[in-house]
Amino acid sequence: MTIEAITFDFWDTLYPYAQPPRPKRRQCIQQALDSLQITHLNSDHITTAMNKAWDTWNHIWLTEYRTPDAASWLKCVLNEIDVTFPKALFEKTVLAAQKVVLTENTIPIDGAHEMLAKLSANYRIGIISDTGLTDGQTARALLEKDGLLPYFTSLTFSDEVGFSKPHPKIFRAALIALDVEPHQAIHIGDLRHNDVSGARGVGMETMRYAYIYDDQDTNYPEADAVIYNYAELENALK
Repeated sequence: MTIEAITFDFWDTLYPYAQPPRPKRRQCIQQALDSLQITHLNSDHITTAMNKAWDTWNHIWLTEYRTPDAASWLKCVLNEIDVTFPKALFEKTVLAAQKVVLTENTIPIDGAHEMLAKLSANYRIGIISDTGLTDGQTARALLEKDGLLPYFTSLTFSDEVGFSKPHPKIFRAALIALDVEPHQAIHIGDLRHNDVSGARGVGMETMRYAYIYDDQDTNYPEADAVIYNYAELENALK
């Protein structure tokens, strides 16, 4: 078997969350409420509404294998607190919620530059990633900001494909974009359910990146190899 393509998960595989985005998103909503002079809702009200919106989001993600966008999530939040934003303010808040990760503190995992530069000389490189409120367009902006974008042949994001991992359609879309058969590709990600089960389900080889999150959920299969830093990747590929 010859591996011709390598695909990566995005969050906690190529990029860590420098800071939890939820407090910043709560602040975005609070600022919008303040601009409307709505004063009877405090931080606790907003947090409760956000948590309920995330419960709805997670249910859809886990049962329907798709990732609702930031606009859908914000609508859920506003429904919980019984508030309606004017169209322009709603769109501004959605954009702010999407972009909170676009900071100088959000940087690639150590060794990512060197690893991708080396791999891209010998393999077609892709991303297969579920998106939350941070959409594929914002993820591209991060890759461009950090000089990683040229290393990738294809970028496959759930909000653009319409399906999330472990649904086979998102993996097949990436394989088509990379112009390889499943047995010619390996997927690297941190989650056994989404990454390992999903990739294995379409016939790809699998590798689990366990440095940031070491997934021990034995309800799902283990990857063909497990690495804890990208210095181990070359030997693991062999």
